[in-house]
Amino acid sequence: MKLIFLHIALLLIFSSVSYAQLPAQQENLAGFRSEWFGGLILHTNGWGGNLTYAKFKTYKRYHLFSLDVVNIKDPKEYKIRYQVAQNSFSKAFKFGKLNSLYNIRLSYGQQYMIYEKMREKGVSVYFNWKSGANIGLLKPIYLEIVNQEDGITVNSEERYDPSIHNESNIYGKGSFGAGFNEIDFILGGHFETGFKFELAKERESIFALETGVAIDVYPSGAPILAFKKEEVILYNLYIKLLFGKKYYD
Repeated sequence: MKLIFLHIALLLIFSSVSYAQLPAQQENLAGFRSEWFGGLILHTNGWGGNLTYAKFKTYKRYHLFSLDVVNIKDPKEYKIRYQVAQNSFSKAFKFGKLNSLYNIRLSYGQQYMIYEKMREKGVSVYFNWKSGANIGLLKPIYLEIVNQEDGITVNSEERYDPSIHNESNIYGKGSFGAGFNEIDFILGGHFETGFKFELAKERESIFALETGVAIDVYPSGAPILAFKKEEVILYNLYIKLLFGKKYYD
């Protein structure tokens, strides 16, 4: 919810700033031919990183080729603790979570300059869209389970199975590394659109904030939670903090 409010605030702030700029000496950007930039992605259900190559088609229009790697949580995930003894509780774990979803997006798109900054401390505003293929990595969740062996209590890590694991034997979450050797792959697609606000003072540099919406689609479903229908369409609002450089060749 906080990210949604920040997303709206950024749109309002940068829109007002861009239109309030006073004309100054206009820079000639026509000599640039390409860009490389990337950075951090924060979205409503996780975070990740981005790397993008932009090829200039015209002065104000660019081809985009991008790679995003993000984790995606189910919006209904929540942590709980079970009471295992009087005044004693288990380690916190996410109730009913079957898999962690790591999403790799391979994209093509275009970017359009809709407002060019007219002074050194101004803001350039761009609109962009991207679409492409998804490779989803589903890492199974492991929990620490309490077992009785010959009257002795033994804790072990086991892949979460909602049919046998419950409040009577779950002690808490397992280690992060457990399950990487059992990753499953799912294929899908995505569409993303947003606005980029470029703030860099130097014309060769890129320092920008981008905000928009991303839609991921997995036709076969993405099984994240046990007690919920598998997600097919996942919506996220996002904010990107981007750094990079423009090139003449």
